[in-house]
Amino acid sequence: MFTLLFVCTGNTCRSAMARVITEALLAEQGLDRQVKVLSAGTAAWPGAPASEQAQAVLAVKGLSLAGHRADLVTPELLGQADLVLVMTGRQRDWLVALAPDQAGKIHLLKGYAGETGDVVDPIGGDEPIYLACAAEIKGAVAKILTRLPLK
Repeated sequence: MFTLLFVCTGNTCRSAMARVITEALLAEQGLDRQVKVLSAGTAAWPGAPASEQAQAVLAVKGLSLAGHRADLVTPELLGQADLVLVMTGRQRDWLVALAPDQAGKIHLLKGYAGETGDVVDPIGGDEPIYLACAAEIKGAVAKILTRLPLK
């Protein structure tokens, strides 16, 4: 099984949304049994729920973050992943410093999708900002799924 890890800062918005969106896209394509999707944060408060706005935005799309609990990224978690996708260049640099031996599998989400730039943190923003963030993540993930070594 291929393990995909999404990482952001607090693991309550971007990486949490990326996990749920990816799981839904994989299920739509019948690939959900081939990929394990995880999420974590560089500065997460373990056990914290997803932000209310992230939950609301995904609920409108029929997706749920109700059971999500934030997790802190560790070198061990990075070692379990086949591919690690981060939201910002700063997060990538932090993870590479944390686990230099894992550097080859740590990539910017948008960069791995053939795009440029960071996924801006929507924390503190209103629902339209979260909707835009979720759409940005979904677009990148859809491209990335075509690159994964799946059958």
